[in-house]
Amino acid sequence: MGQLVVNGLALGSIYALVALGLLLIFNTVQIVNFAQGQLLMLGAFIGISGAVTHELPMALAWASTMLAMALIGIVFMVLVYFPLRGRPPFLVILTTIAMGIVLENIALIVWGPLPVSLPSPVRGPPLRFAGVVISMHQLFIFCTLAVILLLQYLMLTRTRFGILMQATAQDLHTARLVGIPVNRTIAVAFAFGAILSGIAGLLVAPIFLAEPTMGGSLGLKGFVVSVIGGFGNLPGAVIGGLFLGLIETFGARYISSNFRDAYAFIVMIAVLVAWPRGLFGEKSSEKV
Repeated sequence: MGQLVVNGLALGSIYALVALGLLLIFNTVQIVNFAQGQLLMLGAFIGISGAVTHELPMALAWASTMLAMALIGIVFMVLVYFPLRGRPPFLVILTTIAMGIVLENIALIVWGPLPVSLPSPVRGPPLRFAGVVISMHQLFIFCTLAVILLLQYLMLTRTRFGILMQATAQDLHTARLVGIPVNRTIAVAFAFGAILSGIAGLLVAPIFLAEPTMGGSLGLKGFVVSVIGGFGNLPGAVIGGLFLGLIETFGARYISSNFRDAYAFIVMIAVLVAWPRGLFGEKSSEKV
């Protein structure tokens, strides 16, 4: 039982990281990026190229991956968001889905269809407590999630950039009129959102083999987690991710592993029926 809890929390932490990157972009431009999972996949493969193919030190491979993901995030913004800015949101959402398919095919051409693995950045014997084994990589995942959540919360609530980001999300045109550098704010949001997806990819690759289609499922799980927690709520996304990881792990163990991917959507529907705004969603109003 305890081992299932640890494994479920580790898996849920990955989902939470994907959701945090998705929400960072959503909280800035009010658009759901359904290619977030494919960005995770790119992060995993770029890390593998650095650490395995070119045999870079793990710290350098991680740093180069995050830099590459920041650039990819900005390019993604230029190609997908800027040409459709001001259009109906569903057009941008459909374009992110199409871009996700493009990214999958690019990965298939560049890295091939065969699954590959990435070594963990941490070494050492696992921790053992009351029959529960916690690997160093799982512990690293927990610590990474905690640090990222804290930094993202402080950035959004305690820094000037966070205030500018929230102002841009509330009213883009008014933010531009009062002198806020809207384009720069949006670019940073897309860059950091891609970096968070890249980090999730670097963390998941040592657990599951990386392959070009891995991002589709993980991206949808990140969206489900965001809905469960209450869209736009960072702590809610983390709690939703951990909750979903536990549900999937226990469901696969005690019900059937064949329906593992279905559990996420069953839980999402159940939560929306009981709490239409998600577990931690807040009421919102709109002037008409």
